[in-house]
Amino acid sequence: MIEARVNWAGQASTAWWVLSIAVTVIVFEAVRASKDVFWADMVDEDE
Repeated sequence: MIEARVNWAGQASTAWWVLSIAVTVIVFEAVRASKDVFWADMVDEDE
């Protein structure tokens, strides 16, 4: 079982999957954080 995981982790496609998931998480968090930063000034002006 451990050997199967090592073989799976050693494949090039595994690295691309991990990289794509990491990029997706980073982009999602950046967009979520930027909404608070970029739109905070516009929301404050309306009040």
